Amino acid sequence: MNKARSALGGAVLAGVIGITSVAPAAAAAPAGGRAVTGPTAAVASGKVPMASKADRIKRLGKLTVKGQTSLNAWYAGLGQYRQGKNPYKFNWSTDGCSKSPEKIPGGYDFTFPCHRHDFGYRNYKSLVGHSKFRSQHKKRIDDVFLQDMNQVCNARFWADPLTPAGRKKAKAACLKTAKKYYSAVRVLG
Repeated sequence: MNKARSALGGAVLAGVIGITSVAPAAAAAPAGGRAVTGPTAAVASGKVPMASKADRIKRLGKLTVKGQTSLNAWYAGLGQYRQGKNPYKFNWSTDGCSKSPEKIPGGYDFTFPCHRHDFGYRNYKSLVGHSKFRSQHKKRIDDVFLQDMNQVCNARFWADPLTPAGRKKAKAACLKTAKKYYSAVRVLG
């Protein structure tokens, strides 16, 4: 019985390998003698068509809302961008926290909250225009910025060099700084 399972498993594996090696060639081959064009051809050739403006705005909305799911999706998108993949053609440039320090006392680092904030501002302004950005998206992106900074302030360090009283003071100072940064972008951003 074990020999039969091994033989069957080997046959299935060989079939899967055979199918997967033929599938890309079959997908790229013209159907019925006609050349494949449009989105199918782009995918078959390895090129991904650019998402529509509506799709880009929808995806941008999912990357710039409150919650851990959105933050995780933004980090995943940043990771793809750093690997050379940018299917939505988003602007990932950043100036960090502008002229404010990203790293603050106590080991807290606002680099990624500032980067995500820049990401929201830059992409919404280019996709929907400055006035629509200000009226429909700015406050939400600023609120997400505050949430992201507060999450940094609430992080627990695995090797915390501070005493519990020292950590409490550092955390309070971090939260106060987060509110200052938030107030600044509400007024100036």
